[in-house]
Amino acid sequence: MDKFWKMCLNWRVIAAVVVVALGVLVFAPRLASATLPLLFVAICPLSMILMMRSMQGGRTSVQPKRAGSPDEQPAGQPRLADLKGEVARLREQQDALDQQIARLEGSQGSVSDDHNVPR
Repeated sequence: MDKFWKMCLNWRVIAAVVVVALGVLVFAPRLASATLPLLFVAICPLSMILMMRSMQGGRTSVQPKRAGSPDEQPAGQPRLADLKGEVARLREQQDALDQQIARLEGSQGSVSDDHNVPR
């Protein structure tokens, strides 16, 4: 159970919720009965969002880029090696389709020749 609390709850989210709850208690005590349960329920989803953003931030950390490095391409654009691999794969697929078409045309040609032979 201790592992759950460490995984699900983020101390920064809990601290922020406590600060907001104290603010509600001090500045709007009439809203406390409606707001405090909502804040309590929101702790876990807010922790998950913060965790996802922190995990994503590790991959997109800002680092100085060297001129000519492959990382200079904007995010979302495929790399040159990926495009070349895709072209090679498509060429292989096209060759296989060409061979299949040739086989089908050859077999249809022999069938149509059999129908044209007088008996």
